[in-house]
Amino acid sequence: MPFEHVAGVGTRIWRWSRTSGTQPRLLHAAKAAAAAVLAWFLARHVPGVAAEYPYYAPLGAVVAMQTTVFAGIRSGVQTLIGIGLGILVAGFTMWVGDPGFLAVALAVGIGVLIGGFRVLGEGSSWVSTAALFVLLVGGAHAEGYSLGYLVQMAVGVAVGLLVNFLVFPPLHFWDAEHRIDAVNGVLADHLDGLADVLERGERDERAWDRQQDRLDRAIADVRSRVSIAHESRRLNPRGALRGSRARLQADGARFRALERVAWYTTDLTELVARSGPVSAGLGRPDPAFAEPLAKAMRQLSCVIRGDCPQEAGDDAIAEVERALDASRENPSHVAVTSAALVALRGVLESERRATDDLDTRTGPSAFGQPRT
Repeated sequence: MPFEHVAGVGTRIWRWSRTSGTQPRLLHAAKAAAAAVLAWFLARHVPGVAAEYPYYAPLGAVVAMQTTVFAGIRSGVQTLIGIGLGILVAGFTMWVGDPGFLAVALAVGIGVLIGGFRVLGEGSSWVSTAALFVLLVGGAHAEGYSLGYLVQMAVGVAVGLLVNFLVFPPLHFWDAEHRIDAVNGVLADHLDGLADVLERGERDERAWDRQQDRLDRAIADVRSRVSIAHESRRLNPRGALRGSRARLQADGARFRALERVAWYTTDLTELVARSGPVSAGLGRPDPAFAEPLAKAMRQLSCVIRGDCPQEAGDDAIAEVERALDASRENPSHVAVTSAALVALRGVLESERRATDDLDTRTGPSAFGQPRT
């Protein structure tokens, strides 16, 4: 029994460390520390004047130690370009006059101006920084300092890239998939809240603004994670592993389907929880349809969480359709309810695409079609 208890605690700790992102952060930190130490060791054996500035090599290693191999290459190259441009800026300001207030102002001003070009990316902030270092730290030995600075940063970048490439190069598939699962919970909570509004007949527009912001942030976060997962496969030797490409495509297709679920849910929010496209009293589903609509939303919430079969969602939506077919209410109210029905159907069909792992085709004509 004590062993089983310890094993259970260990399993929970392991799962927490993975879901919280602690495992990849610990690995990343260990690799960065090792790369910095290795760069520091090699920098002290670099021939020439560069050996006098070994402390820049660990900095270069940290710069190149990004969350993906491709991002590390991009960051390292952009940083070296930024430093090179900063050295040129410092040389120009020193040519204009002796280092002083005017030279510092020119170095910073020109450096910030050049760094404003988006093509420099990570290197943008290094232009003015390198110019100041050469101007103020290099001083009378600016030429030797500039060479040592650039060479040692290059040594560090090379070491960082090599360590990141060879030692468990990161693939962020699991993180993207975990975040996609988390969005399901946010969407389900959102639909349950809309059902509450219909059943109670009370709405708080500020509260729903906050809820919609939460949903938007969750979708934006997943979009970023999926993008990182795609990037993590580029120039990554582990990206050639069997099934990695198919897994990445499936994750991307699943996210796009969930993104459509979020779009339709936003439409439902406008119709149910806020004033809608028309002023107060109009632009919302008629109260006569509140019960079947609320039931359908709760059923869809259950489907999104994975607790109910998708056929239950079809049955709930069919009940709303029957209520509309039998209605003799005001046509404008029926039209708004029909709009809500279209959104409900969109939620269910998009969720079906997400869970059935269909291909990446989009649009209504692709709903329900088998994967080719």
